[in-house]
Amino acid sequence: MIEISALVASAWGALQPFLPVIATKAAEEIGKTAISKVWTAIEKKFEAKPTAKEALQELRKDPQDADVQGAFRFQLKKILEEDSSFVGELAQLLESAGSDYKAQVIGGGAIAQGQNAKAVGAGGIMIGGNVSGNIVMGDEDTVNGEKRAKKK
Repeated sequence: MIEISALVASAWGALQPFLPVIATKAAEEIGKTAISKVWTAIEKKFEAKPTAKEALQELRKDPQDADVQGAFRFQLKKILEEDSSFVGELAQLLESAGSDYKAQVIGGGAIAQGQNAKAVGAGGIMIGGNVSGNIVMGDEDTVNGEKRAKKK
């Protein structure tokens, strides 16, 4: 028998990296991943229960709010406790989604995963394509193709 608390933690761990995508309703992005089946199954169950549906709506609005995240996990736990067939279904979906990328940012870092992904951490600069001339950064350093000179 699968422990429901462990299943909730596993589902949350799989979904958490995708919350910004889910919140912006970028279905085409999440649809490219195995986690989309997990999300779709959970979403379907949540839509059928008013309290769970509200938790889902709040998660879409503010996926970074810890209270909202807790309410979502609590509703998922209640649904799993009430529906033993969904326990098996979700466990199976999570197992098949296990190959997707997973990461967690702590502090001011950045994460980029997958094809053509790019990330810049706090205070970073990303420039793509062909750039010529001087670039003046926030700390007043100047960068060009030849040298890097610190302004005094």
